[in-house]
Amino acid sequence: MKSEVLARSVKMLKSQEVFDGVLEKWRQSAYVYLFHRDNVNWYYQGIVEKSPSLLIQWSLEKVIEVDIASHKLLKVNGESVKGIEHAQVLDLNDDGERWEGDVLNNEPYGWGVLYDSENRMAYEGFRIGEVNVCYGTRYYSDIQKPEYEGEWFEGNRWGRGIEYDRKGNTVYEGKWLNDGAINKRVVLTPSIQCIHFFVEELVVEDKSCNGKERKTLDLSLFPSIREVKVGDECFKYVDVVKLVGLKNLERVVIGSLSFRREMGYDTKHSFTLKDCENLKELKIGAFSFTDYSVCVIENVPSLELIEMGDLEEWSLNFCYASLKLNSGRDVQRIRNRLAKTHHIHCRR
Repeated sequence: MKSEVLARSVKMLKSQEVFDGVLEKWRQSAYVYLFHRDNVNWYYQGIVEKSPSLLIQWSLEKVIEVDIASHKLLKVNGESVKGIEHAQVLDLNDDGERWEGDVLNNEPYGWGVLYDSENRMAYEGFRIGEVNVCYGTRYYSDIQKPEYEGEWFEGNRWGRGIEYDRKGNTVYEGKWLNDGAINKRVVLTPSIQCIHFFVEELVVEDKSCNGKERKTLDLSLFPSIREVKVGDECFKYVDVVKLVGLKNLERVVIGSLSFRREMGYDTKHSFTLKDCENLKELKIGAFSFTDYSVCVIENVPSLELIEMGDLEEWSLNFCYASLKLNSGRDVQRIRNRLAKTHHIHCRR
C-alpha cells in the first residue's frame, strides 16, 4: 500500500512539473482545476487551448493532444499514436450502437460519429473508448439538432462551449468546468480542495488545507481573483505566501492561527503582497504568521485598512519581521492597530 501511494505521488510530481511549464505559455487559455489528493500533492487536470485549433486534455493518467481543424488525434502522453485505422465502422454492442471513424484495438480512438441503437447521430467529435474527449458535438438524437458543441474533458463539458435548447436557441455560451458553467466563487473545505484559474472569490473554511502539500501558496496564479477569505487554523504547512500583480484584488481576510506550525524564527517563511493596485483591505487574525520572518507590503495605492491581531491582547503576527510604514494616509491608525503584532515591513 505504501509503495502504491509513493508511486502515485511521484507521478503527480512529474505531471505537476511538466504542466507548470505548459502554464507559463498558455495560462490565459487553461480551463483546469488544481486538485489536492492524499494530503501530499497537488495536480492539474483540464483543457488547455494552445491555439484556436490545437487542444490538450491534461489529466494525471493521460495527456491527449488534438487538432480540431484537421480532426486529427496528434499525441497521447507525448507520443504519436501508431496503428489508428480511419473511416472504420465499429459495432459497439448488441443493441445496435456503432462508431464510424478512427479505431484502435477495436475501440473508438480519435475523430468519428457515434450512432445510437436507432441509427441516430448522438455525437460527433473526438472519443477514446467510451469517453468523449477534447472537442465534439452532442446531439438531441431524436431531432438531430446540437445539444452542446465545444470542448470536453473525460466525458464532461469542460472549456469553451455552447449549450442549445431543442429549438436551437443558445442556453449558455461561455466557460465550462466539470460539466457545468464556471462558478467564480470557490470554497475549499477539509474534504474538498480544488480550485480553477477563473476564480474571483476564494473562501477557505476553518481547518482546511492542512495537508503536507506544496509549501508555497501563490495566489498570483489566479489573475481574476477579487476577494480572499481564509478561516481559522488553515495552511499549516505553507511557508511562502504570494499575492503579486493581482489587478482585481480588493480584499484579503485571514483568520486566527493560520499559516503557522509553532513559535520560532524561520528565515524561509515569507508573506508578500505587492503590485495590487485595487486592494483596499487587509485583515489578519491573532497568532497567524507567527513564525514568518518576512512581511512585504508594497505598491498598494488603494489600501485603506490594515488590521492584524487584537488590540487588547498579544497577537504575535509576524513577530520576527521588521516594521516600516511609508504612507501619507492613515499611518497613525495602522500603527495603532499593529501595536501588539510586533514588526512588519510595509511600503505604499
